Amino acid sequence: MPLPVKDSAPVERRLLRDVVYNRLYEGIIDGTLEPGETLLDDKLTAWLGVSRTPIREALMKLADIGLVEMAPNRYTRVAPIDLRAIDEAIYSTGLLHEQAARTAVPQLDSAALGRMDKALKELRKAAKSADLPQLGRSFNAFFLEFERGSGNRVLLAVSESLGPQLLRYVSVWEKPFGADDLAGRLGEILEAAKAHDGEKAAELVHALYAPTLDQFLSDYRRSDAEIEESPVV
Repeated sequence: MPLPVKDSAPVERRLLRDVVYNRLYEGIIDGTLEPGETLLDDKLTAWLGVSRTPIREALMKLADIGLVEMAPNRYTRVAPIDLRAIDEAIYSTGLLHEQAARTAVPQLDSAALGRMDKALKELRKAAKSADLPQLGRSFNAFFLEFERGSGNRVLLAVSESLGPQLLRYVSVWEKPFGADDLAGRLGEILEAAKAHDGEKAAELVHALYAPTLDQFLSDYRRSDAEIEESPVV
């Protein structure tokens, strides 16, 4: 999709790199910037109304999380949809969310539960309007409350770093997680969280992710015989 000629909202002068990063991040997730699209500095500066420096800084940060590909003197582009990378991220995210729920739910405070409830309401609206980018953002916000509540900074940092691939997953599958009622499944998890039942919440998270995890293992895990023959690849 061609870049807009000019953004209707000029970029704030403060924290330019972060503002530009957020604009580009959202543009990639919602499809304004399509997979494989070349990102030219002059077009980005015209669109966002900023100099090249914050744009290059933002692009390097996006490259670090796998949303942009940069080859010196060749191209800078939106990373193509990589189904294996998405599968790997979903596999890892499911394990992290399950452990975070088990750890955090017994001690979640009312503020965290309120934010989860808000995220669930936003997810329901997005599901009704088939707004997949917003559905993904709401889904991500819902589960990150478990990581935040766990008090484990490493767990939170890793989960946040996997978020972009999770959002891309939601954007390319019309029926994320194979769930007919994704909001209903999250509603059950929220009820377990409100009851401070960590084991129940973890079980429900595991059940939500199980089909995706099974598919990942089926597609990519070597057989026991293959591992025995060649333990290192």
